[in-house]
Amino acid sequence: MTTNSITEITFDPAMVRTVSGRRDFLSKLAIATGALTLAPMIKKGKGINGMLQAQGTTGKTEPNLTDTDILNYALTLEYLEATFYLRAISGGTLPSGGVLANLDPDGNGMPGTVPGLAGTTFPAPSTVDVTTFFRSVRDHEVTHVLALQTALGAAGLSRAAFKFNFGTAYDNATNFKNTALALEDTGVTAYLGQAANLDVVATLGTAGSILGVEAEHAAAVRVLLGLPVTVDNGSFDTAKTTTQVLAVAGGFITQKPTLPFPKP
Repeated sequence: MTTNSITEITFDPAMVRTVSGRRDFLSKLAIATGALTLAPMIKKGKGINGMLQAQGTTGKTEPNLTDTDILNYALTLEYLEATFYLRAISGGTLPSGGVLANLDPDGNGMPGTVPGLAGTTFPAPSTVDVTTFFRSVRDHEVTHVLALQTALGAAGLSRAAFKFNFGTAYDNATNFKNTALALEDTGVTAYLGQAANLDVVATLGTAGSILGVEAEHAAAVRVLLGLPVTVDNGSFDTAKTTTQVLAVAGGFITQKPTLPFPKP
């Protein structure tokens, strides 16, 4: 089988509950795909979503969203986060392909610095420079934007259609760090909320890798603020729908195009 001839395989959890059923499924699977091409070819619904349901986990929370809708949802949130950090930290070179005029057309990266931020430190024994840390976070978010724009192509929402305002977030270091935490926590719960809604496993893997980075950002900011590294010091995070996420993130969006999410 070549990469230009991909067969979509459906998976029904009921068919592998017996030894004979599992053998039959795996045998057919090996012939049809080969081990290396397995993951991107499983169709969720009876695939990943079916497996989640078989384990007692909630399936699709927003079944009307397509993968393109979800990627545009992710892009909107990454636009928001990238803009927030671009306006806070203007020093250094942006990731390859990142152009400030394209990434922040309505703010042009202003104000560029946050009063007092450079004077804050991570708790000992850490020696990480706070400004350097947030510059790295900025570059992560810019890279996420560029990756999602590439993935979506012409179907992607334009950054020029958005305008963002972060109010008093840049007035002092405390406001900035608290706003950063709110955005990072929102990003984690947003990606988690769409995990069961994605239809293409490869897309799920990409989203999961971004979620991991957002969670690491959130944990670091929590340490900086002297908070537990997870929300309420819990072992599990809470998934949120597009409506729930936009109730928080939407407060920073002053102009937006017609969004393909949420959908009834």
